[in-house]
Order: sequence, then C-alpha cells, then structure tokens
Amino acid sequence: MLDTPTLAAQLRHPHGAAALAVAESMNRSNGALNRTAIALLAVQANEHVLEIGPGNAAFAPLLLTAPGSRYLGVELSSAMVHAGNMRLRDQGLADRARLQTGDAQALAVGNGGFDAALAVNTLYFWPDLPGVLAQLAAALRPGGRLCLAFGDATFMRALPFTAHGFHLYERAQVEHALHASGFPTWRQQTHAETGTSNAGSRVDKRFHLLLARRG
Repeated sequence: MLDTPTLAAQLRHPHGAAALAVAESMNRSNGALNRTAIALLAVQANEHVLEIGPGNAAFAPLLLTAPGSRYLGVELSSAMVHAGNMRLRDQGLADRARLQTGDAQALAVGNGGFDAALAVNTLYFWPDLPGVLAQLAAALRPGGRLCLAFGDATFMRALPFTAHGFHLYERAQVEHALHASGFPTWRQQTHAETGTSNAGSRVDKRFHLLLARRG
C-alpha cells in the first residue's frame, strides 16, 4: 500500500515498480466514468480522436469502434506509453492508434487535425486550465468536440490524496475556462456511483461531464 503523497504522485505520473499496478487500479476505479465519457463523445466513422492522459490505453479500443476512426493518446508517463502501445499492438490496433509521451501543458500535436478530444480525470494536473483548453481548441477542427470528465470538487476534497498537488475545479470554473478558450457552447451531465477509490476505500463518487464544441 502506497502512502498518501506517493499515491498522489503516482496518479499524476505512474512510474517505477508501482506504475503498472497503479494503472490497473485507475482502470478499475474509473472504468464506469470512462465508458460514460466515451459514449458521450460518440466517435463517428473516420474521425481522428485525441485523448489526454490515457494511462495504459485500457479504454482506447472503445474509441475505435467506428469504421475508419483513428486515435492518438498523449501521456506524461513513458511507462504508460510503452504499456499502452503494447496493448494496442496486441489488439491489432497499431495501424490506427498510438500513444506518445507528452504534457497537456505543452501539446505538440499540430493544429486542426482532430475531430474529437477526451480527457478523463486529468484536469487536476493542469494548473493553467485555460491555457490547456486553448491548446485543445487549436488541435480540433472548427466544430470539433471536447469531452471533459472530472470529479465534483466537494467529493474530491474528501479524498486524502487530492491534498497533494491536485488542482480541484468547480464546474462553473471549468465552464468559464471553456468559454474563454474557444469553446462557446457545451452541454453537461453528471455521473454518480458508489465504488472503490484509488486509495482503496468505498466512496460515493460524483463527476461532471462537459461536452463542448470548438467555435
């Protein structure tokens, strides 16, 4: 069992001997939320999808069910990039999907090349939220979609590891940042469940999902 500061650091950037175990824990803890976000994004045939912080790409295949769809995941952890690319290769998806090492705060994915983008439980690690959203807007074509999924700030504050380097945003703050960063319209839904947190405790979880369109 990792101590609280170490767990927080691993959730931000899985590394070392604990990386794969942390990834599997996140996949279990966040599975329902990821599936809800992917359904909301609703990838269509031939769309090019960008995901920020995909971990070991456990949910990437769900973004590739539409014919001709393609996928790029940008992930801070080199251990996750390696594991994710192996997963994509083993599932026969390497010709349509890949992960690359990168930081959301310094995206290097080109402009206007993506139809849709996804970020699930990653904006806690973006101290400059409007700056990252502006980069995502630039990466999307006009009218392109962005789905953000993140924990309600009140719920998140009750998790001990979030006191160590997590930036917790109220929904209104995220909506304001979207509007200021090139996403004039969005719709919102919530996701609630009772499940196990990354710290191993049973909790009542509450998340916000915002589906925005680039202007």
